[in-house]
Amino acid sequence: MDNDQKSYMQKLSDKILEWDKKIDELMKQGTEAASVMKEDYAKMAEDLKKKKAEAEVKLKELKGVSGEGWIEIKKGAEQAVNDLTQAFERAKEKFKK
Repeated sequence: MDNDQKSYMQKLSDKILEWDKKIDELMKQGTEAASVMKEDYAKMAEDLKKKKAEAEVKLKELKGVSGEGWIEIKKGAEQAVNDLTQAFERAKEKFKK
C-alpha cells in the first residue's frame, strides 16, 4: 500500500471518528429535548449510526485491496461518507427549526 492510500485511509478514519462525536452530540441533544422530540432524535441518531457503520465497512474493505480494486472500493467509501454527511446535515436542519 502506498503513502497516498495510507493517507487517504487515515483521513477517512479520522472523518469516521469525527462523526462519532457528532452523533454523540445529537444523542445528547435528544435526551435534553422535549419528550415529543426524543423519538425523532433517537431515530435520526440510529440512522446516522447505520451510515457510519457502512463507512467503517468500506474502510475495512479498503485495507484489504490494492490496484483496480482499491479504486473501486474508494469510490464506495467516498459515497458512504457523503451519505453520512448528507444525513447529518438533514438531521441538523430538521432540529434547527
